[in-house]
Amino acid sequence: MTTVQMLALAAAAVCLAGCGGSAQKTAIAEVGITGLDANTLMAAAQETLGQMHFTMDKYDVEAGYLRTRPLRAGQFFELWRQDNASALAAGQANLDSLRRTVEVFVEPQDGMMGLRCAVTVEKLSLPPRPTQGTTRLAGMYTASSSRKQTLALAQDPAGKQIEWINLGPDAALEQRIVGRIQKQLKKG
Repeated sequence: MTTVQMLALAAAAVCLAGCGGSAQKTAIAEVGITGLDANTLMAAAQETLGQMHFTMDKYDVEAGYLRTRPLRAGQFFELWRQDNASALAAGQANLDSLRRTVEVFVEPQDGMMGLRCAVTVEKLSLPPRPTQGTTRLAGMYTASSSRKQTLALAQDPAGKQIEWINLGPDAALEQRIVGRIQKQLKKG
């Protein structure tokens, strides 16, 4: 196989992976459960998300609502992390600074309890700064030392802001969370 053929095959694989990721966004992570109350479902959701290293931000049983704090996406070397539910999500998490927030809704539906999960993915957007020569390239974004790396999120004097951009839902992670909540309910 020649180099040109290998490059064409790699480009086709990237295009197919991109197309496959967009088809998943139409799926809804929702399930109806009979015989259980909102307290049990909410407790199972909290336990499941805690096992996935999410931290609770809001937990309201009466409203049937649970929200987590944003969790930075796991990197390729963090084998214990479970928030990258697809190869596309893992690739994005290693290229960009991503974070995910999970919302769980528990509502009565047609004589049973409905459980719905929504995951929002956000990407950190840093304003571009001009390079002022190769001697100052190392300190372009932060003042770091060889011992400790830091990221200073200060307001840019030009008015450009550092912000989190909403990339939309993560359908694969939504499905994974709902499946894990169902397994948690079967255990307990």
